[in-house]
Amino acid sequence: MDYTSHALTETASTEWSHSDKRMINLGRIISITGSQMITLLDDQVCGAGSQFELRKGALIKMISNNCTVFGIVTGLSIPVPDPQQSVEEILLCELDLVGEAPLDGSCGFRRGVSLPPALGEIIYAATDEDLGLVYQSNSPDMLRIGTVYQADNRASMISTDGLLGKHFTIVGTTGSGKSCAVALILQRLLESNSKAHILLLDPHSEYSTAFEGKAEILTPQNLDLPFWLLNADEISEVISGGRYSGEFVSEGLTILKDLIPLARRKYFKSSNRDSVDNFITVDTPIPYTLTEITRLIDEQLSKLEKSVPPGPYKWLKGRIETLRSDSRYSFMFGGMAVRDTMAEILGRLFRIPVANKPITIVDLSGLPSEVLNVVVSVLSRMSFDFALWSKGAVPILLVCEEAHRYAPADSALGFEPTKEALARIAKEGRKYGVSLAIITQRPSEIAPTILSQCNTVIAFRMTSVKDQDIIRGIVTDSAFGLLDFLPSLGNGEAIIAGEAVTVPQRVRLDVLENNSRPRSATASFSKAWNTEAVDSNNLVAVVDRWRRQIR
Repeated sequence: MDYTSHALTETASTEWSHSDKRMINLGRIISITGSQMITLLDDQVCGAGSQFELRKGALIKMISNNCTVFGIVTGLSIPVPDPQQSVEEILLCELDLVGEAPLDGSCGFRRGVSLPPALGEIIYAATDEDLGLVYQSNSPDMLRIGTVYQADNRASMISTDGLLGKHFTIVGTTGSGKSCAVALILQRLLESNSKAHILLLDPHSEYSTAFEGKAEILTPQNLDLPFWLLNADEISEVISGGRYSGEFVSEGLTILKDLIPLARRKYFKSSNRDSVDNFITVDTPIPYTLTEITRLIDEQLSKLEKSVPPGPYKWLKGRIETLRSDSRYSFMFGGMAVRDTMAEILGRLFRIPVANKPITIVDLSGLPSEVLNVVVSVLSRMSFDFALWSKGAVPILLVCEEAHRYAPADSALGFEPTKEALARIAKEGRKYGVSLAIITQRPSEIAPTILSQCNTVIAFRMTSVKDQDIIRGIVTDSAFGLLDFLPSLGNGEAIIAGEAVTVPQRVRLDVLENNSRPRSATASFSKAWNTEAVDSNNLVAVVDRWRRQIR
């Protein structure tokens, strides 16, 4: 192929590296469709074993309208391969344009292309300086999380405001590196933002070791989430145990919803004797006592006509007594006295003041499975409501690990108010300073309303075609080519696309120190099965912890 107007001044045998400042002529544009282009490559420069072996995911550049225009290689092909190689084969390259930088240096790299290159325009290999211009930024909110795959000497940087401003998701199969990525990103955020306010929902007790000294760890033993903070849907779910059908259940819950406002008003009046209480509803977060609820039940029972069955009242009273006596629910129903501790609870959850612990980790692993979704619902709802009523004075990051467990796409699964609370944050949270991080191994099982609002995607290895299709549906077109790597990514490798990065990129994440890693490693069966780790005495201790629900 002859490109006489842009002939190479060096021979094809010359060694090439990204640090060279020469303009390496790779070929020319032969087709343009929107931001996608097809180029005809010089096989003496780009083919296997040649001067510059062009590969998928590589960054290339063009000159157009006094700007350097950058694109990412999304495909390479030989349309009509010749097995005998008796004729000269045609090498084609598919490109997605990602952005531009003015030639005069008046500003740095920016997304979008003001004027696409014309047909016949030459494409060039990106130099080391180009990689620095595109992949790195001088913005003070940039954080390093790894290295760019095609240029190990270039750090992969993410924007704090870009990441948190419009929510993000981390997806990938089990063991691909999601938990380490969560720990790494949060560690980097805390290094640069000592006054952060992060609430991490930890369903497997993984993260307490990763933030030693920096985190407030809440477990079922020290968590304080009193029942009076729950709204009508949440307390109904707890009282009924998630069973809304059956004799007396529906009527009993209706009675409860009628009694709660009366109990709230009595507590409010006893604390605020000169205040009106007409604003109090079943959902108003004002304390009330279960003793008052049972008193009201007994009062109504005594007034029932003989024709009205007392079953719903007795069922409701019995369920309340059962929950009060169940030690597993002590974080919600423990203690006889009720105090208005809402401000203290909010301060502890959202780290106000920070007191050198900018992250709260809520260990959900020891909670009764019947109330797990309710607890997530309360925490999610309170995150949004606090941001709303504080007028965004304290920006909060809510990190939801294993989000598919409590925000499933199937409406028949999970607890609908939990999904509604998370969806509200996803749709409106950025206006009030609430950011959402969705972590899951099954993006196809997440409620689409929530996942579609995540404007930065960090995708680790995924082999499920269905999951890959979901991710393709929420990323920009310029990342499509890179997403083809998803099934073959190694552990600790990810594709990052969206608001947090300048361009979509394949990244090798930095490796955390052992004392900063979450407890997410796969158990070693071969090692455990060659030692006697638990004897009969240990087994007794295990049974005792099991019964007492103490981890």
